[in-house]
Amino acid sequence: MASIDARANLAGTNMMELLLFKVGSPETYGINVFKVKEVMRAVDITGVPASPSFVSGMVSLRGELVSVINLISFCGYPQPENPPVMIITEFSRTTQAFLVESVETIVRINWSDIYPPPPMLAGKTKLTGVTRLPDGRLASILDVEQVLHVIAGKDKVAYIPETFVADDALPTDIKVFYADDSAFARAQLQKVLETMKVGSDCAENGVEAWGKLEQIAAAAEASGERVVDTWPVIITDIEMPQMDGFKLTKLIKGDARFAGVKVLVHSSMSGSSNKDKGLAMGADGFLSKFNPDEVLATLQAIFSERYKSV
Repeated sequence: MASIDARANLAGTNMMELLLFKVGSPETYGINVFKVKEVMRAVDITGVPASPSFVSGMVSLRGELVSVINLISFCGYPQPENPPVMIITEFSRTTQAFLVESVETIVRINWSDIYPPPPMLAGKTKLTGVTRLPDGRLASILDVEQVLHVIAGKDKVAYIPETFVADDALPTDIKVFYADDSAFARAQLQKVLETMKVGSDCAENGVEAWGKLEQIAAAAEASGERVVDTWPVIITDIEMPQMDGFKLTKLIKGDARFAGVKVLVHSSMSGSSNKDKGLAMGADGFLSKFNPDEVLATLQAIFSERYKSV
């Protein structure tokens, strides 16, 4: 129970836990433990005709049919001789199994010790971060959400309802700031904001976001204006290198210069516990990735309330 309590109380400490695994190569990969439901031997996988590339089939887990994603093949490695392992995950309101060669252990690390991939690999890799383990090895954190969307063929554009009409009555100078380490997630949010005809700026991690937000606050203060008048909404991911979204939210809400600014946590870890943690840090709402219609509706509601007299 003490171990469970310690894991549940990581919010706001800028700590996270990684489940380390292999995919048929010397490299070590990791996935946030909060996304993992269980780990089990890969058995009784039923093939599905005409299934998307890299989908091995499906398994029945306690009455629930779950797709099995072959992460070994996706990463370009041959199938191992020994029976592979399935990591059962739950995020973005879906449950899926990832087929891997083996699972090692769980390590606890600080987000400040996780770094984005080198600039040369920006936009060319399915990694969101890299960290050095206590034994000196590097562990790569996969952008599993983007992996799923690539396999499903939905990695290009956010779905925007055809019936959506931008509100031309909104002030032309308002902007939304968003932070996310996933290039795919940033592209999705950018598409939504462009559709709404709302300006924006973004950051790839919490440290970069806080640095940009402090510059915004300093500029507003110097001109005698309020941040909220131009930047009424900030959207932040939870999982980010250097500083996670919980800590970023806490910093924003603890700074009087951002008074009135709505902070929305945007995460694939859509469980009630993460919503509660986000709200405990002061967040004004929780958005589940990748649901552009939910982002649209939430922003419309905020803008309608704030600018209803316009």
